Amino acid sequence: MRRRFDLLIAAAACAAMTIFMTWPQAMHMATYVASHQDPEFSIWRLGWLAHALASDPRHLFAGNIFYPSTNALTYSDAMLVEGVLAAPLFWLKLPPILVYNIVLFVGIAGSGLAAFVLARELTGRTMPALYAAAIFTMAPYRVEHYMHLELQWAMWIPLTFWALHVAMRRGGREATVPGLLAGLFLWLQIASCVYYGVFLVIAVVVFMLIAAIVSTKKVIAAMPALAIGGALAALLTAPYLWVYMSTARTMGPRDIGEIGLYSAQFWSYFASPPQNLLWGWSVMSPELNLWLGFSVMVAALSGALFYRSMSQRAVWAAVAVTAITLSFGLHTPVYRALIAIVPTLRGLRSPSRFAIVSCCAVATLGAFGMSAMQDLANRDRHRWARHLAPVFFALLILEYANTGMLLMDLSAEHPDEATVYKVMKSAGPGVAVELPMPTAGTLPGNDPDYEMWSLTHWHPIVNGYSGYYPPDYIETLARMETFPDDESVARLKRLDVRYVIVHCKFYVIGKDPDGRDRDECPGLLARIGGRPELHAYGKYTDAYGAPAYLFVMNP
Repeated sequence: MRRRFDLLIAAAACAAMTIFMTWPQAMHMATYVASHQDPEFSIWRLGWLAHALASDPRHLFAGNIFYPSTNALTYSDAMLVEGVLAAPLFWLKLPPILVYNIVLFVGIAGSGLAAFVLARELTGRTMPALYAAAIFTMAPYRVEHYMHLELQWAMWIPLTFWALHVAMRRGGREATVPGLLAGLFLWLQIASCVYYGVFLVIAVVVFMLIAAIVSTKKVIAAMPALAIGGALAALLTAPYLWVYMSTARTMGPRDIGEIGLYSAQFWSYFASPPQNLLWGWSVMSPELNLWLGFSVMVAALSGALFYRSMSQRAVWAAVAVTAITLSFGLHTPVYRALIAIVPTLRGLRSPSRFAIVSCCAVATLGAFGMSAMQDLANRDRHRWARHLAPVFFALLILEYANTGMLLMDLSAEHPDEATVYKVMKSAGPGVAVELPMPTAGTLPGNDPDYEMWSLTHWHPIVNGYSGYYPPDYIETLARMETFPDDESVARLKRLDVRYVIVHCKFYVIGKDPDGRDRDECPGLLARIGGRPELHAYGKYTDAYGAPAYLFVMNP
């Protein structure tokens, strides 16, 4: 009963910390998202999975973007777990933005609660476990990646390690259930975030190697159960991996220069996102702000040096050092050697995201440090130490406080009320292209909007926004720069395009010398009108209520 009560307290605390860290997001759950294109992309991913699960699960990875590409969902993280959990909310007709923010909050708070479970198992104490939960819930790394939904779903990392610890503690037949859970949690992390799944596999290997050295008997006793769990994870992952491998063969590996650009540097661990109240001045490039907090590092170092269990200290210090080292990516020979051994790493753009594993390890070491402080306070001659725990909690809150999350308002967009999509949907199936399209040098342009708005009709669209851009799409962008000339119209015909939508709102590109809007839409519409291949279907409204013209390509 005490454990259940502690779990409820921890869940409430993690929810409160999530609200605190993301403020003022909680006040705008149905209208605001992080100021970035990725939330719109994630809303599309969640919506597509709900649509596919209800209509055609066999083509779950197809996606309706980048037509005629296949398996477009695998051009980035498919977020299967998040999508399955969000599907009932879409089926209940909840607003997509609200669904997205609910899933986002569950990911953050759930990760903190999982860190609590792990630290509670290791220390046997509630206060240190809450400290670990606070670190894993509110670490500046989460602020840095607030726009990336899948990167907030990290709860399976501490739960995998929790299951490993329980299996080693029990040993023999009693280790079977936690061994299976370890494999299940590992697979769930892969299905929630491929990045973290790959990183977790590497971290688990390091964890088991060090554990085999410092706790040999426990590892041997639990090994049969853990082997079964590993087999379960491999079996569940194989179909998922096969789809991604097929896409990788088509798209090719990441450019090595791009991987280097998103590899952490020494100063990354002293840099914080600009929203951080105390350390926001120490900003580096995007994704390279990995500061964990001075007080947190002191607590973690105390845990690594003074916690009562030397074997646990050794294991978690090794995991922390490994994760930090690998986050440096191509800036360290260790990663360069590893990327040659594990080809999957060549498809991951940002090695700096290894920092999520170091967050988990540092949170665990911080719990060890908090537990060591409590041990010190329990000694008669060190009663002063009883103040250490509240002081470190207060310092953590101070170092993790934000000036306010950078958000954008999507309340002006009402794609479900856009008459152009209603008419297109009623006119029957067909491939659509939405204009204006970006150029290859101005990606993504308005494509994230078109992608999110496609939830209202689910027609295949030539446009798209994802982690990869298929070569065919880049070629299409080049051809469409001169639309509607012969070459661009021929390109649309080859793509089997039936519908062309022109969003006039996006063709207003500033002011002329007289202060009037410089609107390129009338000239474009006149040129389109001169093409016999394009039939004017009518003038309607888009998601903003602005004029949108629908044209139908003649056979």
